[in-house]
Amino acid sequence: MSTIAEKTFNYTCTACVVIRNILIGIWVGAIAMGESAGRARAAKQLSSMGLHEEAKALMLEIKKIEKDIG
Repeated sequence: MSTIAEKTFNYTCTACVVIRNILIGIWVGAIAMGESAGRARAAKQLSSMGLHEEAKALMLEIKKIEKDIG
């Protein structure tokens, strides 16, 4: 009986891990998309105020961050 319970338990845990990883991936993707949209909106506002260099720096800053991480 314990062998069946262990196999069932392991199957359930594997399914839970897969579901959890999918949900975490969706959550991280949503955060990244929101951050990107926020940066684009901020750059648009800066550009409309005539601060073109600051808008450009804001949009290029993410590439520097990605370079440092990777």
